[in-house]
Amino acid sequence: MGLFDSLKRKEERPRRKIPASLKKKEEVPPRSDIEVVPIEEDVLAKELVKPQFRYLKKITVTSYSDLERISAELQEGNIVLVDLTPLEKRPDVLEKIAEQIKGMVNALDGQAAKVCRNEIKLILLPSDIRIAK
Repeated sequence: MGLFDSLKRKEERPRRKIPASLKKKEEVPPRSDIEVVPIEEDVLAKELVKPQFRYLKKITVTSYSDLERISAELQEGNIVLVDLTPLEKRPDVLEKIAEQIKGMVNALDGQAAKVCRNEIKLILLPSDIRIAK
């Protein structure tokens, strides 16, 4: 029996298949190109990407003190729906408040538009939202 005879005998034997349950699952080595981000940086990133909520708020104007609320809401970036119908009985006050609102919106680089024909309602928009005309 020579050296080559033993090699031939091994090839002639039928190979048995190993059952899938007995096979070892190959473990995937960890990738070295992925950078692990510490938790603090992950939380900070979520805070930076956190969406900013804006609101549409309705304010019924009955006196000059309501102008401060309108100004504060516009400065926060909210859209304001102004109802001036309670001032229809006093046209002189209505005209002055309308001029104040117009000046305030211009100073904040926003836009204003009348919403209704029959009622006196205005929509006031902050500087980063525009009305398509």
